[in-house]
Amino acid sequence: MLRKITRTLNQAIIALFVLAFIFTTIEPAISFGAVTTSQFTISQTVTSEISFATPAANVIMSPSLGGITGGTSNGQTQVVVTTNNSTGYNMTLTASSSVGMIGNASSSNNIPAYVPASGLTPDFTFTTPANAARFGYSVAASTTADNVTLFKNSGAACNTGANTNSPTSNATINCWLNASTTAITIINRALQTPASGATSTVYFRVNINSNPSPVIPNDTYVATSTLTATTNP
Repeated sequence: MLRKITRTLNQAIIALFVLAFIFTTIEPAISFGAVTTSQFTISQTVTSEISFATPAANVIMSPSLGGITGGTSNGQTQVVVTTNNSTGYNMTLTASSSVGMIGNASSSNNIPAYVPASGLTPDFTFTTPANAARFGYSVAASTTADNVTLFKNSGAACNTGANTNSPTSNATINCWLNASTTAITIINRALQTPASGATSTVYFRVNINSNPSPVIPNDTYVATSTLTATTNP
């Protein structure tokens, strides 16, 4: 009986050693098996876009003016540009003719384009010589930083200083220029617009001094201008 117990105990001990051997052999392979990784990225390109959320509307100058007694009329149009371009956009104004406003009844009739005192530098105040007529424009951005230097002023002169036009009243607008077939940059924004867009207003003015020479015949005078918004590089 004792011999049988001894044999059984020996078998148990041997089995325990076998199990211990198997564990010490297999366990490191489980705990310290080889590992490999594969890292990758996901990319999506977003392109820049630009549009007129609110395009320019046709302008009807007001009031009507007498061809002999003359007077001053004003008008304006407002645009809203949206872009996601991180460097913003610029906007130019170009006229279909450098003459000014041209008569519908006869293309030989015209209200002459404004004549700045210093070439392409706007005049601080709208000035019309005696017995003459002039048609000009100015611009204001709702975001002050979007105004270009050309239409900024020092309080007495344009293309200098930090003052800008207020986009609320034509009566207080400064820095008047002639519209021509040469594109003039009137707005330059340095960053993307908010979802609601960036607003700019273009102001127009006609002044006819009394007894103009040459005569301004009765007619409906029209000027066609184009605003072009382009993303900045």
